Amino acid sequence: MLVVLTALLAPLAVSAVWVHERILTTDGWVETVAPLADDPAVIDAISNRIVNTIFERADIQDRITDILPGPVDALGRTFTNSLRNLATKQTEKFLESDAFQSLWEEANRVAHEQVVAMFSGQGDALENHNGQVVLDLGAVADKVRQRLVDNGVGILKRVTIPKGQAEIVLFESSVVTDLQTVFRLLDQLWIALPIAFLVVAAAAIAVSVRRRRTVIELGLAAAAGSLLLLAGLHYARREYLSAATGAQLNGEAAESVFDTIVSKLETWTWLLLVVALVVAVAAFFSDPRKIEWVARRLHGDKVANRSGVAPWVRGNRVAVSVGGAAAALVLIAIWPSPTLKVVIVILVLLAFYLGIVTAVARLVNPAPPDSPSDGPAEVLVASDVDEAS
Repeated sequence: MLVVLTALLAPLAVSAVWVHERILTTDGWVETVAPLADDPAVIDAISNRIVNTIFERADIQDRITDILPGPVDALGRTFTNSLRNLATKQTEKFLESDAFQSLWEEANRVAHEQVVAMFSGQGDALENHNGQVVLDLGAVADKVRQRLVDNGVGILKRVTIPKGQAEIVLFESSVVTDLQTVFRLLDQLWIALPIAFLVVAAAAIAVSVRRRRTVIELGLAAAAGSLLLLAGLHYARREYLSAATGAQLNGEAAESVFDTIVSKLETWTWLLLVVALVVAVAAFFSDPRKIEWVARRLHGDKVANRSGVAPWVRGNRVAVSVGGAAAALVLIAIWPSPTLKVVIVILVLLAFYLGIVTAVARLVNPAPPDSPSDGPAEVLVASDVDEAS
């Protein structure tokens, strides 16, 4: 029961941390969507939206037609297309600048209220945006307009872009709104669920009779839970892309948005999967009986005794084991900014070290007592023969 519960808690714990740290926290959300400012598909969609907004606000086609004398509609369209190409180039240059990065961050900070409302169902932001996360890029459009003015496009000098006129839908999903209660509970339990995962796993080991086997089962159970979460993410991605009907972010842009938002959750889930499998494999191969069997096949039963290594390890087994564990902890402590991968590798090596120490200690075979030729067995046999006679 505890092993099965561990399998269920593993994906829930990872999801809870992701929801709280990367979605419902403003800084976490801004950091999550920051890579989108460099994504070509998203940049292309933003560029088109900004240029269209500027031309809609300025009525470029009509103004050029009014300025030119006579019936020159074709010439007006030519000038308009040339000006659009210039605006597109200036927009792309601005979107590659550090100034856009700052405006992108600010726009996402403002829109984070909509993110909280979408994932938790709290607030009225979704009512104002029809269940969408909408970014107001008016400040970006105004910067591009000013660049065009500086390059001689005086017709845009008095054009203003009111708030809400250069919006783009960054994210929308009916799957998320249907699971608002689940996401809200995950956010509330984002600390309790990881602790419960560790406590339940420890309890399973504590009450087990065959603890090494239980560790293997726990590793496989956590891996199974991770695979279940990855399958759920794959299903959610497919549903999201099939429901993405907006013209602003579709195709590659929609894929980039979804993949970027769930990237940390996927990374953490894969990491949990790898860690769980490593723990299971380490527990299986660090079995002292297996190591002892290999050692006996390689060196024989008496080599360890003759060298004196096995008897010494057996006599100092506790000290050797504690020393190895202390060395592992010291290595983690002095490691400059140890990552989770470093800690995992050190702990796996410690598990193999302890298994080897136990196996070497078990290689000690007590010498069989020397039996005289007229030992008890022979005396018993002789007496039986006489009695039979």
